[in-house]
Amino acid sequence: MKNILQHRSCYLTLVFGMLALLFSCTEDISGPDTLAEKDGPAVINYVRVTDPEVSDSLLVGAFLGNLIAIVGDNLGDTKELWFNDQKALLNPTYITDKTIIVNVPTTVPAVVTDEMRLVFSDGSELTYPFKINVPGPRISGIKSEFVPAGGVAVIKGDFFFEPMQVNFTGGVEGVVESIEKTEVRVVVPDGAEPGPISITTNFGTQESPFFFRDDRNILLDFDTKGHESWTAPTAMGIQGVTPVDGAFAYFQSDDHGAWQWVNEMTMQYWAPRGRGNVPISNGLVQDLVFKMEVNVPIEWREVRMEIFFAPSAEDHGRDQPGTVMARWQPFLGGPYTTDGWETLSIPLSEFVYTKDDGDEPSAKLEDVSNLSNVTMMMFGPAESSNPVIVAFDNIRVVPR
Repeated sequence: MKNILQHRSCYLTLVFGMLALLFSCTEDISGPDTLAEKDGPAVINYVRVTDPEVSDSLLVGAFLGNLIAIVGDNLGDTKELWFNDQKALLNPTYITDKTIIVNVPTTVPAVVTDEMRLVFSDGSELTYPFKINVPGPRISGIKSEFVPAGGVAVIKGDFFFEPMQVNFTGGVEGVVESIEKTEVRVVVPDGAEPGPISITTNFGTQESPFFFRDDRNILLDFDTKGHESWTAPTAMGIQGVTPVDGAFAYFQSDDHGAWQWVNEMTMQYWAPRGRGNVPISNGLVQDLVFKMEVNVPIEWREVRMEIFFAPSAEDHGRDQPGTVMARWQPFLGGPYTTDGWETLSIPLSEFVYTKDDGDEPSAKLEDVSNLSNVTMMMFGPAESSNPVIVAFDNIRVVPR
């Protein structure tokens, strides 16, 4: 953002002179003499844009970096101009008794007064109501929805500025470790419960669209809700992977290649042996998303992961007519790893492949009310065999 604002500021400086000249033609100004003492009290009448064609557009606020015109009387002795706690850069050429043309500072204020403050050479001051329009925080996602107390949650979004408060469901506040405009890292406090996270800055509050530690519809957690034992093994720790939330399941092979059907490289949940003939979720396909936490500690290069649902039966259901699947293949842009545990989200509207499809999908998941089984498997084309470790936990289908 800093580079963008710098380029923007340079551009505005280039056009500053032209705008000031145009502006002066529309205002009664006394000239550029900024050294003259005030012949009366300084007064701000209004603030407006600098474009003469819209000179009647008065402002009560502006965005960072905007060029504005302050119009009043006895302004020529202005030595400092502050917006909240940020000092503006003044050019004496563009200060007259009647007008000041200035760029709003590009730095986000830490102390918000919603005022501009003019300081004159004799030490006197003039304040005027004026807001700096900074958007409130916007939360778009989180690296992992499951983070233990004391761990660091990495929240993604925009307009993250200090000072900031991050609250978790359960009425507890996290300790902010670092803030960037599009990312905040916060230490998860004791007492954090499943539910949304809220972020508050000087410019507003937003609640996350996701649930932290989402427990609304967990199908498999590999602690109390298990799968067929001869498929993917479970553990409390393997090479490069520690638990995110108790035991987890994983696919591991030293040499996995094209179209290898290996029990340990599948994860099959058969509803008759689990919670029974209960749908994977209630609701419309377009409103639901498949989620799980994943950890890929070594480079995953080939062989996609197929994910699909089927009616309740003691069978994976891959060969049943109407079975529609998603393909997770993050290695398509190059070898793939994660930085610890991350939350994978696949909207159910992206379950569009049949087992016989090539690169182009031919199907659509229409309804989940008769689907109870869950299967994941490393199965598909590859140019070579490679080692694979993919750990996963907390398989669920929840609202988007």
